[in-house]
Amino acid sequence: MKHVEVVCAIIRNGKGEIFCCKRGPGRSLEGYWEFPGGKVEEHETHEETIVREIKEELLSDIEPIKYIGVSNYEYKDLDKPFSITMYAYECKLVKGELRLTEHTEKKWVKENNLGSINFAPADKPIIDLLNNLN
Repeated sequence: MKHVEVVCAIIRNGKGEIFCCKRGPGRSLEGYWEFPGGKVEEHETHEETIVREIKEELLSDIEPIKYIGVSNYEYKDLDKPFSITMYAYECKLVKGELRLTEHTEKKWVKENNLGSINFAPADKPIIDLLNNLN
């Protein structure tokens, strides 16, 4: 089974909300919500990955502030099964408006409402980690 290592950004606004994106058509897990981020490239730190991915996907600059935790998940029921390790970092928006280039929708969600959104399974443990921080 193929394994991917990814990093996701937890970006908050001043209203106690977290930024979420909906995966676009033609991508695996199409239609699921997720925390933005992407695959770690060879010789890249997690912090470098998340800064690069947000610049590419959302045309914005962020600064990683704090490591939140990790999620491991196996997507066994897909056409091309794979396992994923996702590292979550709280990040500060430094510059930009978080404009979509790959996702179909975006929204700011109150932290206590994250569980009501149809998140990709690998993202759900990150919600639990966030709840345990409070």
